[in-house]
Amino acid sequence: MKEKKENVPAFISLLEVLQEISNESYQHHQWIAREDPKDYGCYENTIMYFLEDGEAIINARDAGRVYMTDSQYKMLKKLYGMVDQYDDNKSELTSDREIVNDPKWHEIREYAKLVYVELIKT
Repeated sequence: MKEKKENVPAFISLLEVLQEISNESYQHHQWIAREDPKDYGCYENTIMYFLEDGEAIINARDAGRVYMTDSQYKMLKKLYGMVDQYDDNKSELTSDREIVNDPKWHEIREYAKLVYVELIKT
């Protein structure tokens, strides 16, 4: 009998935060300009949610509780590592504006787009 895989609540949240990471326009409008006072989007919140949800999904896949293709898994792990390393080394950047305009963050943003597309494949 095939083992049933469970839905992981963090997965929907992960997709939402991937959209924030990959959306430069959102980052300019919300992280920098704070155009929507009901939206608490900023670099710190986005990264906190991504690292929490990303780790939950990676751990669930490692434990066999969620199915992901090898490609999806490898891409998510790579993005997780990129974001974690960036966050550890961003001490010289003091504002969301500097982060949004940082070429290293641009690389992460572009790769996050690829990861998002890969994760929504069925």
